[in-house]
Amino acid sequence: MVKRSYGFTMIELLVTVAVLGVLAAVAFPNMREYLDKQRLVTQMRAISSLAQFARSEAIKHSGNTNFKSVAMTVSPAAPWYVGLANGTAACTDAATCVINEGGASVSHMVNATDCSNCATMTSPGGQAVVVFDMRGLVTTGADQAITLQSPLGKQLSLSVSRIGRISLCSPGGSVIGYAAC
Repeated sequence: MVKRSYGFTMIELLVTVAVLGVLAAVAFPNMREYLDKQRLVTQMRAISSLAQFARSEAIKHSGNTNFKSVAMTVSPAAPWYVGLANGTAACTDAATCVINEGGASVSHMVNATDCSNCATMTSPGGQAVVVFDMRGLVTTGADQAITLQSPLGKQLSLSVSRIGRISLCSPGGSVIGYAAC
């Protein structure tokens, strides 16, 4: 009678573990770079969405007698933030970065603490305020560049033109999928 054995031999197991180790060693650097890029893109898209929202709110409230503009404050000091407020004044924190929506004050901010160690803001050099008027045009702070840099050195930049056009680009072409600035 022949005895059948089930399972793996020690050699088969060691070869499998070695192959998995080699695959992991090759994939890890690429995965780290991919995650770095995705975190940067996510932060910049949140800022871009906030800028689009500021412009649309300024247009939407054009008939309002109290606020005929929306200000987007950009503060690069650590921890950096971008926030919105009614009018033309800069906002400083979650309590002041609010917009009147349906009679209620609603906070609108994107900040560094949303994703720790995802990106640092390299420009503007100091606090800047971009003001959208009731036609969606920029009355203050046009052509202001907001640049974020990832821990691995990739950069994305957002600019707002005088006519309210919001565009994203990659300084030096460091982020694939975005035009070089």
